[in-house]
Amino acid sequence: GKFYHGDVMERAIILVVALCGHLGRKGAAYSAFASIAPDTSLGAFQRLGSQIMLNVASADPRYSQWREQGYTDEMILSEYVRESFAQKSMVPSSLIYLVHGGILKELDRHNNWDPLLRPPLHEFVEESNRRGWYHLPDPDRPPRLVFVHGGNLFRRVRSSHRLLENFLPKIELLVTLDIRMSTTALYSDFVLPAASYYETDSIPWLAVPLAPYLNISRKAAEPLYESKSEWEIYCRLAQRLEQKAQERGIATYRDRQGRERRFDRVVEQLTSGGLYDFDDDEAIARDAFLHTENVEKLDWEVFKERGIAEFTGPGRHIRSISNACDISLGEPVVPLTWHTDRKEPYPTLTRRIQFYIDHDWYLELGEALPVHKDSPPAGGDYPLHLSGGHARWSIHSNWVDNALMLQLQRGEPAAFLNPQDAARRGIRDGDRVEVYNDVGRFEIRALLSSAVRPGEAIIYHSWDNFQFSGWRHFKNVMPSPVNPLEFAGGYFQLRPLALTLAPGMSDRDTRVEIRPLGA
Repeated sequence: GKFYHGDVMERAIILVVALCGHLGRKGAAYSAFASIAPDTSLGAFQRLGSQIMLNVASADPRYSQWREQGYTDEMILSEYVRESFAQKSMVPSSLIYLVHGGILKELDRHNNWDPLLRPPLHEFVEESNRRGWYHLPDPDRPPRLVFVHGGNLFRRVRSSHRLLENFLPKIELLVTLDIRMSTTALYSDFVLPAASYYETDSIPWLAVPLAPYLNISRKAAEPLYESKSEWEIYCRLAQRLEQKAQERGIATYRDRQGRERRFDRVVEQLTSGGLYDFDDDEAIARDAFLHTENVEKLDWEVFKERGIAEFTGPGRHIRSISNACDISLGEPVVPLTWHTDRKEPYPTLTRRIQFYIDHDWYLELGEALPVHKDSPPAGGDYPLHLSGGHARWSIHSNWVDNALMLQLQRGEPAAFLNPQDAARRGIRDGDRVEVYNDVGRFEIRALLSSAVRPGEAIIYHSWDNFQFSGWRHFKNVMPSPVNPLEFAGGYFQLRPLALTLAPGMSDRDTRVEIRPLGA
């Protein structure tokens, strides 16, 4: 999460919920990141969870042994995702930033933030890598090409100024695919302009958070200028890759696992054997919807007109099967009822909802059971606790620089301060101020509000670097301390999984001081 001790905080919340019996019924449940993914099949892109399970049952000799050991479908599907991490097919992006962005070295210089952390963080990280729990990128082999799609790397990552200092110079080619000129796009060698939300047909593939509906985004206008749909961009890139390989006489390449791949089949595989053309965005969205097993059955034209369809279950998709519940149309989604009502085992070492973790690292750092731990003074011993939240005027950084939306607020980045804290520092509403700590500094506008508690400063998360003086973003003061327990492994449920158990980069523990600009 966003806190250094976010894991133990959440474990403590769940412990209270479980002790009070507030699980498995309407109004009494817990879900860390509530979302449901469409369980669908589409050419070479994705297979139904039921198809995967049939293949596993017929082809993997471990299947019968897993079943004898009480493994559920969720546990079996999780094993395959965890194997992808073990084989380095999947690497949490935070590890790339820690190693190649120099953030790990920065954290070693400030080891005193956590009083229980006697060895430096890198010793935990290296031991985890040595034991095969979390595979670190090779520090001597930085990425040569970075392709950014669906993110804003140099805005979003905490201590992003370290990435600009250490990571950016190592990259030979930086390409960004985006609907707008984000900070990352402005640092890129090439920007591929993507069609915006109402310029193409699509449904959400990754997951739908906090809503039991699958929705469609319908094309209402043609893409502007040179922008193209993401599907067409990738098809054209694949086509060009084939052409270049043919011109250079390169027939094959080896992937990360050493498997040989053919260049002359890239487009064929991407388009499912030519099933889809470069402009078949609607056909892809249509087939993905019609093949989805865990959504109410509607005709495509009816779905387009309605705009939403209700989920009928979590499906067997790895990103939502952990909801572990049945879903009825028109009824609230109540997670974990497969465990509370059907008595299916939890996906833990003990097969029960588990709070005691008898792992050496958890014992060493005093977190075998949920306990209270004070927030570490990340950034140094300073009096103000920097916090934040999601802005109401943008969705992450999308529309954060929109002229109309900026008119609904101060029109530029602002730090919310308590009037008492501001008065002690000689700061008035609207003043330009400098925020600093041991890690960095930046300038921002002060906004006074009695809703802010004394000792706190709040900056909403979405601002882009170019909206700050000298492009010094507020993440410049965030050291992003990483809790070593996030690298623990060798324990049934303490292994990386999709969207889960990736070492995080916290920001809510940052300490700063603020003074009037020029003081």
